[in-house]
Amino acid sequence: MKFYYSKTYADLIDGIHVIQDNVGTHYPAPWNDFDYIVTFNAVYVADSKIIKLGETKILINGQANTSKYFLEKGTKIDDGKTTEISELLDASNTVSLASDIAYYKVIHTNLSDDDAISFLDGICDASYNYENFETYKQWPGFKSALLRQGTTAKARIKKGYPTATGRYEREAKFSIEVDSLPGSFEPLKFNFSSNRELGATNTNLLIGENGTGKTHILKHIASLVTGLETSTNSWPYFHKLVVAAFSPFEHFHTSNEVAELLINKYAPQNMISRELSKSKRKRHLKINKYSYIGYKNESGKFQLDWPKEQSAKSLLKIIIDAEGTYKTRPKSRFAILKDTLHIAIDFDMLGFKTKDGNHILITEDFLNSPEPFSKSVDLRYGICFFKKGVEFSLSSGQLIYSYMLPALAAEIEEESLVLLDEPELYLHPSLEVGLITMLQNLLKDTYSYAVIATHSAVLAREIDSNGINILRRSERGTFSVKPAIETFGGSLDAIVGDVFDDYHEPKPYQQMIDSEITKSKDHSELLKKISPMVGDEALAYINSKLYPLPETIIFKEK
Repeated sequence: MKFYYSKTYADLIDGIHVIQDNVGTHYPAPWNDFDYIVTFNAVYVADSKIIKLGETKILINGQANTSKYFLEKGTKIDDGKTTEISELLDASNTVSLASDIAYYKVIHTNLSDDDAISFLDGICDASYNYENFETYKQWPGFKSALLRQGTTAKARIKKGYPTATGRYEREAKFSIEVDSLPGSFEPLKFNFSSNRELGATNTNLLIGENGTGKTHILKHIASLVTGLETSTNSWPYFHKLVVAAFSPFEHFHTSNEVAELLINKYAPQNMISRELSKSKRKRHLKINKYSYIGYKNESGKFQLDWPKEQSAKSLLKIIIDAEGTYKTRPKSRFAILKDTLHIAIDFDMLGFKTKDGNHILITEDFLNSPEPFSKSVDLRYGICFFKKGVEFSLSSGQLIYSYMLPALAAEIEEESLVLLDEPELYLHPSLEVGLITMLQNLLKDTYSYAVIATHSAVLAREIDSNGINILRRSERGTFSVKPAIETFGGSLDAIVGDVFDDYHEPKPYQQMIDSEITKSKDHSELLKKISPMVGDEALAYINSKLYPLPETIIFKEK
């Protein structure tokens, strides 16, 4: 198997060609990874058939510009349009890593196992040469350019080779321990399992009083997964991180903010201060494996209408294939989204507003060939809902529901980690059920996992107690405990009482009853007076106060 560096996609000879990522695009220059030019598209050519394998980064130890190195050291053929580089690619000085796990799936689909191994060996793939990982980490540019996506990049190193050869098996059960939280937090463990026959633990909940640090923990996890902070433990590798938060007070990073922070962490000072055009900067800051869903726009500024635009983009993304060929998504994505929206919204058609002020409905014609329709969509108006041909407005809770669900459905990819911060803030309990139903379907379909910070007993009822952490505060700091009851399918009253400490919190109605008892001289009359005005729980409380059971029960032998 021969390898070539080519300047064009035209007239490629048989073999593997690596072509700079900007060729065939409107970008005038290749992607700059913290002063390293290492990004290429790999193309497999056999018998005039061309298969685009995907994007990969190729780093030569001691070289900042891989293309320049290929041109200087390789053997030029075909009037200089193509350069053979087979002899230059050696694991002693070269390492490559795909930008997406899909690269390895394409290899498995289109190449035999023997050819896949030959390809990964020849291109010095990091997942194939996994035993050299510690050596690669010492090479200049490896951490900043190839590992810029944190654990998602490490996931490809661990899973790439077995995925390309069809031998990858997902872990059915694992735990994540977070012991690097700043301040007085004790270590926290999240347990995930897909082995449970009923109620798989693919979702964990963080529950606690306001101020116990639920959101703080989610943000710390996000920093660990993106590589902004370094974990002290060995984590499972996720291919993507999705963060959803609709509180006006949240401080999660947008994709651009994550990129800026990574630049500050890895890049030389001259890159930080360099002035770039908007388009070049957007390309330079490209981060594929982190998605933020919320009220902050791409610039990180709070924008009330931003979720509306994001939901429209998400719906189009669900309909349009990510690789650019237009076709419907598998039924599971689009159909599940529509069914889940139906739980809260009575509609018969979805649609968009066009740039000329008209409406366009998502019909079968749209789904089968969305390109001509999507070009006319005005994304700023979001998704439109229709009943009997007439557009109608949504309530505030329905709006949040319509913002959150399409974005989640569009962004969750295989083996993602999803972080949701109090998604129930604006939702009726029936909408909470719809949200968790759709989320669990997506998680199951994509082998993904979620951690949710919540105050919702409805969500807790859908999660195995082993997947719930209850945060409590003490003099020594914040620690977590597991529920004393099984929450999956449990009673809401029992969950509220045990998990949310309702049993131990004095209630206003109890204080009013205590006041009446204190003033009463005839308990029987008081009971007759109050009984029609209160519910069963209050009646039980009145009886416990008026006729308390003895604290000690003595059993006598006969």
